[in-house]
Amino acid sequence: MTKVIVDAQAARAIGKGAMIVFKKGVVRVEGEIRPGDIVEVYTRGGKFLGKGFANPNSNIMVRIVTKDKDVEINKELFRERIRKANEYRKKVLRYGNVYRMVYGEADYLPGLIVDRFNDIASLQISSAGMERFKMDVAEAIMEIEPGIETVFEKNTGRSRRREGLPEIERVLLGKEKYRTVIEEGRAKFIVDMRGQKTGFFLDQRENRLALEKWVRPGDRILDVFTYTGGFAIHAAIAGADEVIAIDKSPRAIETAKENAKLNGVEDRIKFIVGSAFEEMEKLMKRGEKFDIVILDPPAFVQHEKDLKAGLRAYFNVNFAGLNLVKDGGILVTCSCSQHVDLQAFKDMIIAAAAKAGKFLKMLEPYRTQAPDHPILMASKDTEYLKCLFLYVEDMR
Repeated sequence: MTKVIVDAQAARAIGKGAMIVFKKGVVRVEGEIRPGDIVEVYTRGGKFLGKGFANPNSNIMVRIVTKDKDVEINKELFRERIRKANEYRKKVLRYGNVYRMVYGEADYLPGLIVDRFNDIASLQISSAGMERFKMDVAEAIMEIEPGIETVFEKNTGRSRRREGLPEIERVLLGKEKYRTVIEEGRAKFIVDMRGQKTGFFLDQRENRLALEKWVRPGDRILDVFTYTGGFAIHAAIAGADEVIAIDKSPRAIETAKENAKLNGVEDRIKFIVGSAFEEMEKLMKRGEKFDIVILDPPAFVQHEKDLKAGLRAYFNVNFAGLNLVKDGGILVTCSCSQHVDLQAFKDMIIAAAAKAGKFLKMLEPYRTQAPDHPILMASKDTEYLKCLFLYVEDMR
């Protein structure tokens, strides 16, 4: 088997629990590697560290699957790990029929994400190695959870392209079904497998529910980057008089309108298709003010090299958001960029507040992704979502 020799820094990280080997940490390769091959990882001194999927064409050189040299990487291993991951959600976290069933490295299944929406499982693979076991994974999902009748392959996006994998969107196994309706607290949402990501952003679940307690009857609320109306629907259900929701995707807004009707709040939400920056600029020019402004943008930082430009984008959108919050209002601001850590995110919002002439007080403890997106303490790559609830006051 091909051996990948890593430097001391990479070896220490693996020893502490990291499951990824970046190309910059590789000293040399002994043997040939094709994308998806199983390789063994060693220190310079010859100590075995683990084995997993390799891709010489990716920035992530190796995704470690096991640290036991005697464990075989096969269908049976993946079935057992999917079973354990599902059991954690059902027995420990006590989720019902809507949850992230598998979250990649955090469940020791590198390059695999599975979201469950009632009887549909949405499968996303971002590893050439895991791609080879795709059908085995789909079969295991349906065996472990008999209530799942459809496995939809949602294999699109940058992560696939970076691995050199084709983009595919189809029913992989089971019934030909694309849509379902899920419940989230008092809200209901249509989930369409042909939408973004794996069909719905489950990672913000607890943060959307937390929003409701801060909404007062009569509030006017702005939800920027609304996608299919998640925060907006919860705000309206909680009693807001008027919600303005913005997203650049016409298709997402059409689903958001359906969701508003489904929840009986269509008369209190105005949906706008347009650029977030441009629409916020228009609102500022008109002197508009809101009791609560919610900012949940896409990841502005995809790579470490984009950090400076991405933080500038976060600064600009938060500066605009702060100018649209009333004195004594609330800003809910988020980042799903894994390369932006909490301190960098806080530094950015502090700078934006200073420029906008605002004081900020934390209303809630620092919030992150829902617990069905587990954070491995030894792997910072598994922690990506940051969400702050901030009370906003004018400097006087």
